[in-house]
Formats: sequence, structure tokens, C-alpha cells
Amino acid sequence: TTAYSEVSEEMEKLPAADYAGVVEDGVNDAIRKHLTRQILVGTGEADNIVGIFSSNAKAIDPATDKEIAKIDENTLDEIIFSYGGDEDVEDVAVLILNKADLKEYAMLRHPDGRKVYEVKTNGNTGTINSVPYIINSVCSSITNGEAGEYCMAYGPLSNYTLATFSPLEIMKSTDYRFKQGMIAHKGSVFTGGNVTSYNGFLRVKKAVGTGE
Repeated sequence: TTAYSEVSEEMEKLPAADYAGVVEDGVNDAIRKHLTRQILVGTGEADNIVGIFSSNAKAIDPATDKEIAKIDENTLDEIIFSYGGDEDVEDVAVLILNKADLKEYAMLRHPDGRKVYEVKTNGNTGTINSVPYIINSVCSSITNGEAGEYCMAYGPLSNYTLATFSPLEIMKSTDYRFKQGMIAHKGSVFTGGNVTSYNGFLRVKKAVGTGE
């Protein structure tokens, strides 16, 4: 995994600035965002780990994928009770989803106006009826996504293994954009990842033929 950033010469010359910290934080944040995306949609090809939604996640039987047309009062139960992973896993299962679908859960009402789901938020995490969730924008959306696309994943996070084969290395170059007065930094770390428990995640698709 590689992250690239540029800063001006002026930043490096500021005596009170935590220059090294600013650069390292920026690179770390970029790599973290890249990896969280790859954990879902990485193809397993060159420079990619194997994502949960990938056809190369061989530990997941595609026949177990769940198709849902719209979010309603039964959706959460359908997902939870359709999950058929390893019963011996002690970790709590989480729901990974798009923010648009989280909003749909939160906005859904019974005919008398009562909320169907109790949604509690804490940044990009929280709970839906006590079920933990994580927002990841790389997920498509049942609410407004395309039919056939993966929208959610449900399972214990420990069922995905991310291995780091080298420490984060940050390299600096003053040559590439010398004329513009910019200093280039490239951070790289060698990682691998894959679903390592059989049917460790239930994958949810938007049902084909339902429209948007």
C-alpha cells in the first residue's frame, strides 16, 4: 500500500511546526483510508489485498449472498438470521454499510409515527437496535445504488485477517517538483489481507430488477 503527498518548502522551514508529525499523520491517514477501502473491494490482484466483496474471497460461498430490494422493518432481522458463519467466534458481529442506508434505517417509521429502528451514532460507528455498525463510503447503497451491487457486509471483524509484512516507511524527495518549491513524500507498507473464516461475512446486494 502506497500513499503520496506534497508540502511546500515553507512548512518545513517553520521553526515551531511539527513538520515530521504533520507529514507522518497525513501519510498514515491516507494509508488507513486506502486499506479500509481495500478490505471491502480489493481485488487481490497486484497492489491489492482481497476484499470481502471480491470474487477472490474464496472463504465466502457466493450462494450465501443476500439480496434485498429495500430497507424495511424486517431488513435487520433478515441479515442477522441469514448469517451462517462460524458459531465459535466470540467477537460481536458488525454491520458495514453506506451512510445513505444508515439514514434509511434511522428515518423508517411505523404507521403511527414510531421509529422502526433505534439508531445511535458515534462518528462513523454506532448501533442499530444494539447491533454495531461501521460506515464505509465504498459500500454501494440499497437506497440509491445500482441493482446487483454489494451494499452491506455483516460478521465479526476478526473473520478478516490483515497481515503487515513491513513497517511503514516514509521517503522524501526534493527533486520531483523542485521548481515549484514542493517537497514530495511517499509512504509505503507491505500488507496482505483476506477473509479467513468460512462464510465469515454475509454479503448483501441490492436486488436485481428493483430499480433505484
